[in-house]
Amino acid sequence: MSKKIYTQHEAAFSNVSAYVITDKAGERVATLAFKFPRDGAGRLWCYLHVLGLPMQRGHAGGYGYDKRSAASCEAARKIEKYSPEDCVKYKCDNKMRDAIVEALDHYGGETWDRRLRQAGFNALQAV
Repeated sequence: MSKKIYTQHEAAFSNVSAYVITDKAGERVATLAFKFPRDGAGRLWCYLHVLGLPMQRGHAGGYGYDKRSAASCEAARKIEKYSPEDCVKYKCDNKMRDAIVEALDHYGGETWDRRLRQAGFNALQAV
């Protein structure tokens, strides 16, 4: 039975990778997931959820560049600002949100995870 569950898990998540984004203190502040195209040429989708804000989605297609960084950049550009009520409810502020968005909203050379690390965050792969 145990081999069967691992086979099922591998099939279900073969085209997905997911990350937990933490701040310097190790607190989860966002999640990010990528859904890869089966053929490598189709659209790669990125789902970015900064906690307390609506999840956003971005995509990238084609060949010859880092589609994960491009898709996360597109998703980051859609992330809204926290309302004053959300800042109290989720104990966070727009500085943290702005730092995530600024780190991901970047085309050219550096990967999405490196940019997050440079901004003081960690990207821990979950799937």
